Amino acid sequence: MRQQNGSSKESVIAIFKRVAMERVTLTIDGRRQKVPFAEAILLKNYSAALHGNKSAWRNIWRLLERAGELVDQNDPAVVGKPIIVPEKIWNTDELLQLYDISVVEGKPTRTT
Repeated sequence: MRQQNGSSKESVIAIFKRVAMERVTLTIDGRRQKVPFAEAILLKNYSAALHGNKSAWRNIWRLLERAGELVDQNDPAVVGKPIIVPEKIWNTDELLQLYDISVVEGKPTRTT
């Protein structure tokens, strides 16, 4: 995004990424650790959900759903079909039969 006078202005996505990656101090299992802000938000939601906070549970479920983690990856109706489907590999006998061709066995002849 640019201002009208030509000087650059940081985009909303760039600001979000910068803030999300800023490191904050968090106490995990009694130890103080520095983690990215985005990770701290997830860990706090997870902890609150485990302590019965329904809003935190909803946040986690929404995140899992948007990330596609709740989709059955084994169900083709849900995940779709592969873009490339391999073709059948034919063996020599099948190809000869398909084109109604036979191999003539014999001595090679010289034509010189």
